[in-house]
Amino acid sequence: MNLPQIKSKGSLTEKTYNTLKRAILDLDLEPGKLLTEEELSEQLGISRTPLRAALSKLEYENLITVIPGRGTYVAELSIDYMEDIFDVREVVDMLSVKLAAERRTDKDIKEMYFLIEQQEQLLQNKEVDVKQFIKLDIEFHCVISRATNNEILKRLTLELVESYNRYILVAPFLDRASTIASEHKQIIEAIKEENGEKAAKIVQNHISDIRESLKERIKKIL
Repeated sequence: MNLPQIKSKGSLTEKTYNTLKRAILDLDLEPGKLLTEEELSEQLGISRTPLRAALSKLEYENLITVIPGRGTYVAELSIDYMEDIFDVREVVDMLSVKLAAERRTDKDIKEMYFLIEQQEQLLQNKEVDVKQFIKLDIEFHCVISRATNNEILKRLTLELVESYNRYILVAPFLDRASTIASEHKQIIEAIKEENGEKAAKIVQNHISDIRESLKERIKKIL
């Protein structure tokens, strides 16, 4: 385990939480790994008080699991939990694109196109940076949610797209990456045309395809 030292400025709890969450989502802390307060405190250079607060927050988000008498572990991957994520994400994303089609600005559309151009550039490389591709994917959906001007949708979207980050990383999907980028363009076009129903249908199919593809890959791993 190789984690960066936490600098003292600002909230130690929040910085510890963000550092550990990023390490879990990026699989630097792999599913099922035992986490000990002593080792984490030493690695991060912090006391146990902010560490315990951060771990409590991560447990609430189902990123770690506390088993009484045994210890604290990075949450295992679960097809059932992944299905739960996609059940909610489908509803949230369909609502987001509908509202974005009504409320988006030209700046929002430009941001969306820019992110897809970045994804397409990544795909031109022989060795695709998967983490960067996913980062752009997350930002793309967050731009859509911001275009809705709905604070709850913005928060839910970020939580949902981050929550399936581990599943995509653990199950390579590069054979679908170009399709994903193409479908993103279709979503932008529908939002640009102010056609919320069309955008929602594209999103529904988009999420369904990713869901089934990931499910098949995860089954081979778990």
